[in-house]
Amino acid sequence: MRARRPGLLLFAALLALGALTPGLRAAEDAKPVVLLTGFEPFGGLEKNASWESVKTFDGKEIGGYKIVTALLPVVYDEMAAPLAKAIETHKPAIVLSFGVGSQVVQVETLARNGYHPYKPQDNKGNRPPRLKIDPEGANEIPVQLPVDAIVTALQAQRIGAWTSKDAGGYLCNECFYRLMAAAPKAPIAMRGFVHVPDFGSQDPAGGTYTAEKLQKAVQIVVEETVKAAKAQAATSARK
Repeated sequence: MRARRPGLLLFAALLALGALTPGLRAAEDAKPVVLLTGFEPFGGLEKNASWESVKTFDGKEIGGYKIVTALLPVVYDEMAAPLAKAIETHKPAIVLSFGVGSQVVQVETLARNGYHPYKPQDNKGNRPPRLKIDPEGANEIPVQLPVDAIVTALQAQRIGAWTSKDAGGYLCNECFYRLMAAAPKAPIAMRGFVHVPDFGSQDPAGGTYTAEKLQKAVQIVVEETVKAAKAQAATSARK
């Protein structure tokens, strides 16, 4: 086996230390960002399938987009600050929020400005703080995702999926509404919310929802959204 050349060893060392040219770092920073969010455990559970399914994508790349993740608390109103901070910090082109609590992978299509008064307490024992999430906000906001393409792609991989017009009146819907109502300084091309079943739930398409299957579902959601965002950008560029 040939000995490695000193120049190659130096290059490898610099690469490992992140000491290469600023141009490489600038190119990495210039890549558009997909922000994925999930929730902390609640209701006595040790894990939340939404966070466990998205956290493994942090730092990866899909379709030329860099993936970053953020964990949100299951506390009324308090989940708003870390969501806003993640958007402000990363200036994502796409934001996809995930929550647990559906029978299949459920792509939400309508964010509603309201809480359900009989929903469970949050992780601090609080009930919904008021009737509306934002008393001055719109009653409903439609999603900005390629919903049909996502569901079709999921079903093609034998992952049970459908669309929904009701994200519930708990923290998932609050996250969804706040995300859709947000007006960040940097524009977000696409944003939306997806519910996932808990680990071990029966999948009507076959088998159960394992960690691997839900991670595959997250990847498909990202891939289809990235494709739609690229097509949207190309259409805008031609106008």
